[in-house]
Amino acid sequence: MRYERAFALCIAFMAACGTPPAPPDTAAAPRAAPSHDEPALTQVTEGRAGEDQDPEVSPDGTRLFFASTAFGPDSDLFVKTIGSNTSTRLTRLPGDERFPKVNPADSNLVAFSTNTRGSWEVAILNLSGDLERLEYVSETGADSLHPSWSPDGRKLVYCAADPVSRGEWILKVRDMASGKTQVLEGIDGLLPEWSPVDNRIVFQRMKHRDGWLGSVWTVELESGVAKDLTALFAEDDAAAINPAWSPDGRHVIFARLAAGGPASGDDLWVVGVDGSRPTRLTSSPAADGMPAWGRDGLIYFVSNRRGTSRIWSLRPALP
Repeated sequence: MRYERAFALCIAFMAACGTPPAPPDTAAAPRAAPSHDEPALTQVTEGRAGEDQDPEVSPDGTRLFFASTAFGPDSDLFVKTIGSNTSTRLTRLPGDERFPKVNPADSNLVAFSTNTRGSWEVAILNLSGDLERLEYVSETGADSLHPSWSPDGRKLVYCAADPVSRGEWILKVRDMASGKTQVLEGIDGLLPEWSPVDNRIVFQRMKHRDGWLGSVWTVELESGVAKDLTALFAEDDAAAINPAWSPDGRHVIFARLAAGGPASGDDLWVVGVDGSRPTRLTSSPAADGMPAWGRDGLIYFVSNRRGTSRIWSLRPALP
């Protein structure tokens, strides 16, 4: 039962549309003052049907990868040149493909999650080869989601449902050269993202109380050992989800979802990597989430502010 609950929460938070249950009456954590005005926004993808999700900017900053159901019932991967109105479909597999992540050392290699064989798995697509041929890299027997490359492109971190506890999500690291997979012992978490500059990993960690609300944490890998587990942002009455790094590794952006659901607040926030100065970036009644920070300084994110979930961009005013 706990496993099913955690999985349902993970799927809901993946789409940045979950509504966590209201926590018991507790004193609210201190919050930073919200910004008075939103920065200028640009709608990056268009459409009336389906939805676009999971923005990912290529290492050179020229291409936007994303998942979309705009052209069919299943979620497929697409890519477009930033500034262009045309998109190219990359996958035509049965089932869904989500969370594309481009290898920083080889932009032809795209890791992603797919349920084409039933359960969720992590696979790699080589854009220079056969687009229907995948390399599966996660272990079978448990759902695996949200891969992210190390800065040198040699390792992948992802989250997996723990088949032992049947109630937790754990973080795993795959060494692409050796083919070995390591479990980060003692750390439960979701939706990890590797820092673009060092061995830190940011991730979403569920509280084991207060409605299982999410919070933003980091951990550092030193010689394969997890250390310095740190909470960057946590509140008693809101979930902090979908964390992502700035290109220089100095800030983390995330979505903050109030316990009352999107109507109560579903906005983008940014915080220093030392946990300092959490700052609200968007304030629309719409649901904003799933941010990704491009090399051009723009933040790409998903919002339904025009009725359907599409990808937008903004240039943040950092504290």
